[in-house]
Amino acid sequence: MLGPLISSTGHAGLRLQTQNLRVLCDPWVSPGGAYLGAWFPFPDNSHLRAVPGLWDAEWVAVSSAHLDHMDLAFLSALSDGVRVVIPEYPSSAFRDRLCAAGVKEIVEVAAWERLPLNDRGDWLTAIPEQSPADHRAAFLIVADGVSVLHCNDAQLSLSQTRRAMVEVGGPLDLIALDASEPRFRAVKRLVRSVKPRLVMPYAGPACFLDPTLAQHNQHNQHICEPGELPAETLRMFPGDSVRIAPTTHDVIRDPHWEGFAYSKHLDAYASSRAQEIAEVWAAHPDPGAGSGLAARFKEHFVRLRRLSPYFLERITMTVRFDVSGADGGVWDVDLGTPHSQQAPQYTFGVESRWLDAVLSGEIQWEDLFLSRRLLIEHTPDADGTYLFGLLKHADAEALRAIEDYDKRDPNATVTLSSGDRAFEVTRYCPHSGEDLAEGAVIDEAPEGLVLRCLAHNFDFSLTTGLCLNARCEPISVAAPA
Repeated sequence: MLGPLISSTGHAGLRLQTQNLRVLCDPWVSPGGAYLGAWFPFPDNSHLRAVPGLWDAEWVAVSSAHLDHMDLAFLSALSDGVRVVIPEYPSSAFRDRLCAAGVKEIVEVAAWERLPLNDRGDWLTAIPEQSPADHRAAFLIVADGVSVLHCNDAQLSLSQTRRAMVEVGGPLDLIALDASEPRFRAVKRLVRSVKPRLVMPYAGPACFLDPTLAQHNQHNQHICEPGELPAETLRMFPGDSVRIAPTTHDVIRDPHWEGFAYSKHLDAYASSRAQEIAEVWAAHPDPGAGSGLAARFKEHFVRLRRLSPYFLERITMTVRFDVSGADGGVWDVDLGTPHSQQAPQYTFGVESRWLDAVLSGEIQWEDLFLSRRLLIEHTPDADGTYLFGLLKHADAEALRAIEDYDKRDPNATVTLSSGDRAFEVTRYCPHSGEDLAEGAVIDEAPEGLVLRCLAHNFDFSLTTGLCLNARCEPISVAAPA
């Protein structure tokens, strides 16, 4: 059977192989888990570490700087000549982090830019989420005439997914995406709307194996088998594969999973990784008294305050850090407040050892939040949107992109092209506000050229601006000189 062989490598990881191409997507396999030993793939994929040839590739696509997608130990050990593809985000922080870890041959791909993978017509593009508040992206890969939309943990809009279909010239052969309980309804609607041939769900497979965090598994309803989706669904375990031809597919199961039961897996898994977790703790000792933790903490927030006046104006609160350990203390940070001894609206309780990892640059604030190795409390009326945005990005370029997104001009225009013709049109759809710079295509119709908003398939005449197939306000249209 012709067509690519697509294998699950665990969590959101995939491997795509043809006779002329090998691509790994978001591999996460190194010992020690992620986020300070807090997260581990579920189910356990460690049996794949020794599979001959499984991790060989010419390309490795990494969707985000989240540590369950960006396995730095794996990426820094890649052979010379292996190219690491990342989406182009508003700041260089993702690339900088890879470079600092020793990752070589990094290729950044702009949104919807086609990156040739070989000389046989196979290609890849990145599709970032529309809002710059989260730096997450999907990869669209076409190999041997088969299309794979690997969503990773990105939440694509319906219009973005429809544009992916336009890019490949028809229905998508496979969509792989996070179908965990918090996202399941939205995923089900998306799948019903775009009707892929096959869908591969992964049900939020990270789990907590450290005994100090095990209580979070009790609240993780998504550590379970994915729910039913309105398309032919491939339930893939680490090591399972599917070969997809243009009209058929064949699933190959990894015998490792015979007799597997979700309910019985977690305890044995935790025991098998106990040493790895102990090593994480040993690598992060409690800073001793006089280590200078408080001074470094103060310097850290002096730098953060300088990054974005726009964010500070919207935070305007005192934030308390209750830091335990020999060199800890209770430290208040005024963010956008006039040093008025305002009562804290947010309180973060954290051990010195984990705070030290942030201040040293080993991890980012978002990594610490995701680890759940801290306690967060807040007053009932506190809005932490911009506080968490500042800490999560801690980068002037990324924060400026969010500010620009917030300040979008509803009357803005954008220039779209079809062949040798260009049209300056309303940037945001008058029906639902979809950004037509990304979520629209120009097509032929009996009435002439039309602009189709992919959010709801509304067609607008590029002659008159009128909506041709629904009741909707017109768009403005001009032909630039």
